[in-house]
Amino acid sequence: MTAWGDLQAFQDLPRLAGLAVSPDGARLVTTVATPDPKRTRFRTALWEIDPAGERPARRLTRGTGESGPAFLPDGDLLFTSARPDPDEAEAADDAPAALWRLPPAGEAHVVGSRAGGIGPPVVACAAGTVVVGAKTLPGAVTDEDDAARRAARKARKIGAVLHAAHPVRYWDSDLGPDEERLLAGTVPADGAVAWCDLTPTPARALWRCMSRRGAARATLP
Repeated sequence: MTAWGDLQAFQDLPRLAGLAVSPDGARLVTTVATPDPKRTRFRTALWEIDPAGERPARRLTRGTGESGPAFLPDGDLLFTSARPDPDEAEAADDAPAALWRLPPAGEAHVVGSRAGGIGPPVVACAAGTVVVGAKTLPGAVTDEDDAARRAARKARKIGAVLHAAHPVRYWDSDLGPDEERLLAGTVPADGAVAWCDLTPTPARALWRCMSRRGAARATLP
């Protein structure tokens, strides 16, 4: 039992956030945050909980921070993570979060990515259509275009943001220069999602209903 005066022990307690239930109701997945070895920040992982309470909880992922679990109609689990993609020849250390697919038996693999990162998915229960949030620079039409613009800013060491409208900050973070967009697509049996940009010119219209990670706050039928 944790003593009331033991602040460090209280800080070490795991923190649970969100629940994802499989279509058949047999699986329940949550996000658990625990301190890293240096105790300077929290790292998240996905855990499966037995809805019947008969089996102990088991850990599903061990990456650099997984979140946003959501089930596909076939029972596979989607989540977001910035951990390196093992299929990439030269994975960047600062790679943005991508969309991963974890089957009930097997290894997780990337099924969707964007230069500005992917936010937690929302999945249509019957159709399986996936909607995510993604940071995209204004004027960019495709992901390749967005990546090229980001590379140009990085090469020129540009960190400034030109604010042309209010608000300019959300808590302690500047808004921009990229903007939130909603992307939709279907996860194929093999390969990556072909995203369709639902909001090509959103400006600031979505920032209130999206988190800084680009999570879509929506419910699909």
